[in-house]
Amino acid sequence: MNGKPGVTQKTKEHIISIAKELNYKPNSSARSLRVSKTKMIGLIIPDIVNNFYGVIVEYVRKEVESYGYFLLLGITGSNSANEEKYINEFITRGVDGVIYIPQLKHSDIRYVEQFDECKIPYLFLTARYEELDVPYVLCDLKKGFYEMTKHLLEQGLTEIYVMVGDKKVDQPYISGFYEACREFGICPDETVIVESSFEFEAIQEVADEIFFKGPQAIMTISDIMACGVMQQARKRGIRIPEELSVTGYDDVIYSIINHIPISTVMQPIKEMCVIAVNNLMNIMKYGIVPPSVILEPKLVLRETTRD
Repeated sequence: MNGKPGVTQKTKEHIISIAKELNYKPNSSARSLRVSKTKMIGLIIPDIVNNFYGVIVEYVRKEVESYGYFLLLGITGSNSANEEKYINEFITRGVDGVIYIPQLKHSDIRYVEQFDECKIPYLFLTARYEELDVPYVLCDLKKGFYEMTKHLLEQGLTEIYVMVGDKKVDQPYISGFYEACREFGICPDETVIVESSFEFEAIQEVADEIFFKGPQAIMTISDIMACGVMQQARKRGIRIPEELSVTGYDDVIYSIINHIPISTVMQPIKEMCVIAVNNLMNIMKYGIVPPSVILEPKLVLRETTRD
């Protein structure tokens, strides 16, 4: 393909026909693919303190190695300078492709576009830039939060607070929350959306502020946040779920090893990683990529919410 010698016209036509059947489309970052030389795939990730990202690293590593490649890991610490450093490092090392988890609050599109300039195939995982026509694999965060909000409202809980990391970045969760509330004829004001970092001390401080307002439920955007809220509730003698319902998101190990198993929303992490690696390999080998993928979340109701 792409004018290379040794590829017959019949073979070209066969590949093109398959691509059309599967609704494949050419990818701009793969028009001038190089012959694989390094057998290295780069993964750019905000951190591994959050177990959600740690799980992603392990699944991506296993899938990459199943293709005979090695994984290079760039942990940015949600820092744009580090992000630029790893992008430049991956380009210098001549990686054959990149899976990119953007930290939307801190990332700079100009850094990302260097992959296009260097003809290095890449795609987004778990999040994306709407401004860029780049393939992605993610979960429908809005739907998951909508379903969990709806579940709480069906239990008669209306005094619900939502803990997010950043109000601008975490709009899918917030949007899902408000959509469910509207369906139940409830109009919470903006003060029910509160921000916190993912450090336990910060989570517990914010939880205390919410406790003072007398919530019936606290929804969070990660199982780590839910754990922090629950630990603080335990210190304050608040009974879960009798006096307070708490929900997480992601369904990572924190949700089941906590002193009370957490009701959460499961993201199909393994499936997302497998699809992301497979799609990247298709870009690298053929210069074409399947359509972007949005997977369905699933409610996992445990002991921190009422039946």
